[in-house]
Amino acid sequence: THPMVGAVRYNTGVPSAYDPYETVERILAIARPLNKPVWVDLKAKQLRTIQWGIVPDSPIIINHKVQVELPARVHLRGDESCILRKVVDGNKLYVDGKPSLVGIGQSINILATKLVIEGGLSDLDHEYIKAALSLGVHNFRLSFVESADDVRELDDAIERHSRGATSVDECGVVFKIESQAGVEFIQGLEPRHFSAESPYRIMAARDDLQIHIGLLNMPDALKTIAQKDPRAICASRLPMGLGGGAVTMADLADPECMRAPGSRRFRLCA
Repeated sequence: THPMVGAVRYNTGVPSAYDPYETVERILAIARPLNKPVWVDLKAKQLRTIQWGIVPDSPIIINHKVQVELPARVHLRGDESCILRKVVDGNKLYVDGKPSLVGIGQSINILATKLVIEGGLSDLDHEYIKAALSLGVHNFRLSFVESADDVRELDDAIERHSRGATSVDECGVVFKIESQAGVEFIQGLEPRHFSAESPYRIMAARDDLQIHIGLLNMPDALKTIAQKDPRAICASRLPMGLGGGAVTMADLADPECMRAPGSRRFRLCA
């Protein structure tokens, strides 16, 4: 309800008790009376677990098949990481590391010299796109954007699921940049791609991005994103103190630091 909160984002990577249509419908019942636009956050190529497990006793089972060149490390929630020993059937990751509980929907990052993720938008992503469009929601955030093909896949899905009634130009699409390949993709685009007339915007998804490119490379990456898109969103790890019940001085300093390279819009942790 706070006037500084400009929009609501739903993370489709977290399992819902309801089907996509009812999930979006229930969110709209709360957001629309407050005049808050709703954004549906699609997972696409983001690696997430599809089964509970305890590592290293059981494998981490993920939503996409991958090809990985070893040596490699797997990063879990909470900045923990473990050594990837073997990939079986494309999506079962056998790792060495201290015992950890891995829940359904948890984000997984693989750091390797070469990583190929098979597939893009998931079946569930398509269900959410169809449900959102049918309910008049035209705002989408696309995880792990790394190429024009990733963007084109969403553009095509919007046209297909709306049966041609809605074009991407009538939507809002945020590219979530979460890897080195994503940063390089943004570097190759012109600021005109993110003009006020464009449906596209950029988000610096700092959690996964920092894991992939390293802390010391973050300032330049964040500056690149802010320079390419004056409406870019700075997201994740902000403000982390809320998880412990109190905002810290570091939480207050973080947005001020992010304003220096040009960030003016933020997605808060919750």
